[in-house]
Amino acid sequence: MLPPGGHLATDVLLDAPVDAQPGLYPIRAELALTGHHVSMPPSWRQVVEDVCVVSVAAPGDDSLLRFVTDPQPVDVKAGERAVLTAEVATDAYADIAVEAHLISPWGTWEWIGPAVTGVDLAARGTAELSFEVAPPAWAEPGRWWALIRVAGAGQLLYSPAVEVTVR
Repeated sequence: MLPPGGHLATDVLLDAPVDAQPGLYPIRAELALTGHHVSMPPSWRQVVEDVCVVSVAAPGDDSLLRFVTDPQPVDVKAGERAVLTAEVATDAYADIAVEAHLISPWGTWEWIGPAVTGVDLAARGTAELSFEVAPPAWAEPGRWWALIRVAGAGQLLYSPAVEVTVR
């Protein structure tokens, strides 16, 4: 714990191994508070991270974060359930903590969700993001839209908006 107005600075030196594959390497720095001082609220005990991406002669078409499959339109009857999915991938040589937010118009938030989900995207891997579309039986028929915003390692990625139809 630092005193009010205090700060801490440190240098981090990195050397790429001589046999490192050309590509993107996310490097995570985590900060976790320790101690049990009464002035430290429980919410401060969460780990905070920052990510720096180092390129080791990365090919120009390497992506830190990209969609493999975009979400598809959803057509569902009131009182039934459907799933809106998308698949994300990384060309990076380290895992990336990914957070995905479902964005849709007001009035749909109670039956499309969760509003946010997370996944650890494995190095050079893929992960599926899923959101449930479950309009209540009393929902009026209509058409809305939804899209997925993905954040990871300092990058934001937006899917195309797709139609959500309730019958």
